[in-house]
Amino acid sequence: MKTHYPVIISLVSPGILVERLHYGPYSHYWWQLSPLLPAESKKDEKNTYFPIRVNQKTKATLNNHEFTTTIVVGNKDNNNFLPGYVCQCEAIVEIANDPTTAISEVYSKVFATETRYSGLLIMGWNNENIIKELCDDVSFISQSFLLDKIKIFVYGTGYSSHTDWFHAGPGYKSSLLYKFNENKQALFVSKIEEDFSCILKIYQDQILKSTIKGKNPIDVWKTLGLIKKFNGNQLFGVENYVIQSLNKKQKVLTCSPQEWKNPSIMESLFDFHLKRRTTVNIDWYQLFVKWDKQESSLIKLHNELQIMYTENYKFNIRELRAWNAFLHAVGAHNVTPWSNDDECQMGFLVKDISMPLKNSTQTFWRCFNLALENNKKNYDGKRRVLSIIAEDFTYEELQKNLGVGRHTISESHKHTRTNGYGAPSLNKPIFHRIKLITEQLQQFELFFSIKEHVNMSSYKTDSASGLPVLYLQDHKQALWEKFHEQYPNGMHRTTFMTRLDGKRFVYKEDLGGLCSECNECGYQVFANIEELININITDLVLQNELIVAAQNLRRYLRKDYSKQLNVMQDGIATHNSCISHCLQYAFGNCQEIHSNTCTNSFMSHHARKTYLNAQLPATLAQLNSDEALIIVDYKMRINPKKARETKDEWFGKRGWTLHSSHSTI
Repeated sequence: MKTHYPVIISLVSPGILVERLHYGPYSHYWWQLSPLLPAESKKDEKNTYFPIRVNQKTKATLNNHEFTTTIVVGNKDNNNFLPGYVCQCEAIVEIANDPTTAISEVYSKVFATETRYSGLLIMGWNNENIIKELCDDVSFISQSFLLDKIKIFVYGTGYSSHTDWFHAGPGYKSSLLYKFNENKQALFVSKIEEDFSCILKIYQDQILKSTIKGKNPIDVWKTLGLIKKFNGNQLFGVENYVIQSLNKKQKVLTCSPQEWKNPSIMESLFDFHLKRRTTVNIDWYQLFVKWDKQESSLIKLHNELQIMYTENYKFNIRELRAWNAFLHAVGAHNVTPWSNDDECQMGFLVKDISMPLKNSTQTFWRCFNLALENNKKNYDGKRRVLSIIAEDFTYEELQKNLGVGRHTISESHKHTRTNGYGAPSLNKPIFHRIKLITEQLQQFELFFSIKEHVNMSSYKTDSASGLPVLYLQDHKQALWEKFHEQYPNGMHRTTFMTRLDGKRFVYKEDLGGLCSECNECGYQVFANIEELININITDLVLQNELIVAAQNLRRYLRKDYSKQLNVMQDGIATHNSCISHCLQYAFGNCQEIHSNTCTNSFMSHHARKTYLNAQLPATLAQLNSDEALIIVDYKMRINPKKARETKDEWFGKRGWTLHSSHSTI
């Protein structure tokens, strides 16, 4: 059994950040995606990185041997823009393009084995404490997101009032990899300069191949003519909602010395510039209280900081830069600027007393602009807030002072006219649609299971539902009237008619398909009659009269004759004064007098069919809980079927005659 020895990893040196590498064109090679993503990052679909710092050194104890791995500038392929990894164990030293290869090659030479170790493990990049130390003094952590299959890497942010750029401004930098010249992979670096010009630089094989400059991101990528599937804002990365929030956080807050007495303004400036860069428990506000009360506008920053901080406190460059930005934002100017050679030098500061106090108009626009930025861009956000003043200012004034688009202003006008000044949007009416309940569906199925209303086809089925085709015994309006009379609280007429649409419920155009007797005696004969009339009658007027009379008789037999036959719900046939419509007389059970006779022909088959159809529901209604009904009848004969055949051929075949039995409990 193999013995697994624990791997002990320790951080010897965290290394340093290099501006040209970690925030330069090839910066995406100098950031590592953290395997310890917090839950918030996973939910927001954003990637969290930490820097691959130059000269980071870790020590790993493997099999009782110490292995040190150091990150250097330049990899094994002599590419000075990418990181290299130097691993050493005793006298054995190897350099590789990734930490996994570096540690594995050295371990292989020391122990003569093919064992491989994870580079993340050896560098300590799966250790939460080490990652926290590597990110300790990082001013901005790069972000990335996917645009379809293209990975956009953002390594710098900036703010501006350009709404068509989604408030991206100077300092914004991003990159992506895509094929360029000769279908080779190239690095596309996007930047927004201080003069608000947009630049796209294309690097291939570590050589700058092309530079494109334009007024906005869309013009830049349109000039290049690549990746036409997306617009310039998307390829710059400024449309992404995570990047938008990062850009908006870069908005620089300022104030004048006359506003030092306002603690809320000073607190917001301190939080933005200095809070994350210095000790939390310093009494920084007393500096401005003292400075505002003294007659001289000049102070020595070194002496004031010594009073606030503890004795022998050592300032780093990052903290001094934060103080410089904070003091500059509140209206103080350094009269002895720091030199590039000695950035830790602290000189004399003077407050800008020439800056006049902002008038109420400027304050109004600034406050209203903050209110707009703190609301979402929808009907209940920016449009609602802007509707408070939209009617009182021109489009040009609102665009100039608030940086909003004409569409947003137009929608705000509509909000004012519809809902009022800043009022909540009116709630749209909610429509509650109730589906058919089970009882209503059962009523529909039960109604169309009665042969008085429909006849079931013996061979046709609906292709959509697979159920047998039902031939309607009457037109739809008449069926609806019967249904509504029987179920007054059932489904409504529109629903009823809609459910009859389709190919399952059809009119009986050819009832000959129902049985062979109906086809031969009831309907085929009418076709023969019409053929004889057309052949033998030459007088067109008389010919039309005879054909109409035959069609009326046919229609009567199809629809109206069975309606004249009276059968009660219990299945008992009733007496009819017309001998042609008296079922009791048809079965030899009627002893009463019949006063008249129908001029239309009597069909015993139809009479028997109507009578039998009424017996089934009557018998079912009389069943008790311990009784059952068994129906035995002939089925269609089993024999070969042609691809196409007439109804006579279908019903007139000779073959096996089967009996079927159906039991209802």
